[in-house]
Amino acid sequence: MCSSIVLLYMSQDLYQIFRNVPEISPTSQLEGRIFQAIMVEKDRVNRKKVLVSRLGLGTSAAVFLMAIFTFGGTVLQSEFWNIVSLASSDMLMVAKNWQDFMYSMLETFPTVSVVAILVPVMMLMYSASIYLETSHRHKYI
Repeated sequence: MCSSIVLLYMSQDLYQIFRNVPEISPTSQLEGRIFQAIMVEKDRVNRKKVLVSRLGLGTSAAVFLMAIFTFGGTVLQSEFWNIVSLASSDMLMVAKNWQDFMYSMLETFPTVSVVAILVPVMMLMYSASIYLETSHRHKYI
């Protein structure tokens, strides 16, 4: 207990001693240069974010278009749409055998093609959100 009180007084004395030493305190010019350097670095980081998000937007848009042309026909020509069309043409039969109908829809669903189309869409949305957040906050549009 006594040693902690002594340390407390010593630390307060040291604080007072070093607080009044003029060579230690920085000049106002140094403080301004430090803040200016910080702002320049933040500006550089934000410009890099905008550039990366623009590249992400372009890349994901190109990959999305490529995926649509590559996998779009596969999705439309799959047996899934033939089975779905049964729901409108023969509703009574579908209602009687709804479980088998649902299983057939799940079996024929073109999962790989849909995922190949949705991944670039998600990347496009993510890049757009980063771009809008960064450019709106820092007015780099």
